[in-house]
Amino acid sequence: MRIGIVGGGQLAAMLVQACARANAHEGSEHEIYVLDANAQCPAALVGGIHVQGVPATGEGYEQLAAASDVLTIDLENVSVDDLSQLQNSGHSVLPDPVLLSKVTDKLKQKQWLRELGVPTADFVAHDGAQEVTADPFGFPVVQKAARGGYDGRGVAVLRSAEDNDSRLQVPGYLEQFIQRKMEVSVMVAANGSDDIIAYQPVEMVFHEGGNVLDYLVAPARLSAQLLESAQELAVSTITAMNGQGIFGIEMFLTEDDELLINEISPRTHNSGHYTTEACQTSQFTQQLRILTGEKLGDARQLTPAVMFNLLGAEGYEGDTVVEQEASLGDDEEIAVHLYGKKHCFPGRKMGHVTVTSETVDTALEKMNVIREQILVRGAKQLV
Repeated sequence: MRIGIVGGGQLAAMLVQACARANAHEGSEHEIYVLDANAQCPAALVGGIHVQGVPATGEGYEQLAAASDVLTIDLENVSVDDLSQLQNSGHSVLPDPVLLSKVTDKLKQKQWLRELGVPTADFVAHDGAQEVTADPFGFPVVQKAARGGYDGRGVAVLRSAEDNDSRLQVPGYLEQFIQRKMEVSVMVAANGSDDIIAYQPVEMVFHEGGNVLDYLVAPARLSAQLLESAQELAVSTITAMNGQGIFGIEMFLTEDDELLINEISPRTHNSGHYTTEACQTSQFTQQLRILTGEKLGDARQLTPAVMFNLLGAEGYEGDTVVEQEASLGDDEEIAVHLYGKKHCFPGRKMGHVTVTSETVDTALEKMNVIREQILVRGAKQLV
């Protein structure tokens, strides 16, 4: 089967790699085409067939569709209107553009969650032009952009009226700030034929002062009851949405042990990267199975794991430089994934590292050592 991906970033690259493994070990003959403005995008560097285009505008979509049997996405900043037109003209698109129209716009997503009766933090629409006041939630309050937010962008926490100078001056919404014990994520795979499964919930820890995932713990350090409740909430939400595809469902666990849906991503997700080493079926193989109409794979987690992101180091920009101790390659419990991005700047996602071990505690201990042994930075030091 010929698969077309709108976007050629690291998520597309890891799907290309999962496809190559399936072709090698299962005798499949799948091909993957990736639409991206950059011919040297991560997915093209690992074997994806590049199609020139711009994911956000729809440029190149017709060419991608002509080369593909099914289309999917690796990011939310896509032209849903163009995907809808392609679907209406007979092309297969997963997830469905109707769902994408409600989920890729975060304000519409929140409104849809409320309509479905899914528990989520209270919110109000906000145009970004007006100053944020204490009404209706008081301070601190979370402001989110409706479109274009990713990797910590498009989110601001305003702690007082004096923070208005740094507010997002784009349309979106204000959300009640939730005091929470933990942020949790659950990956859900749904093949559209009543076959839907959830991976183990993972615990997410974010960088201080930012909104980018620092590291995750899999499974989350929660009671068996809360782990099950998080899976049930994730599955019931995707079922209510009639979702087909793979989804990352981020949640807040409040101080009262209530689970609230934070955001849903209609694609593979940073919080699911650990599944490649730690689970029977990775999120990317699962995505491939959904796109090719195969039965879902076993989502059991085989070993405890932690995963941390490799972000571009502060104070550097330019051509990517990787400083890594050679001994990292000798440990079978350590898997280093570099995304092949040629340009590095502070905070950019450049790769990730997964550590498996007998317990999450021993994996965390090893992670803390490894983090001192690898650095990704730009070649030029900033003044």
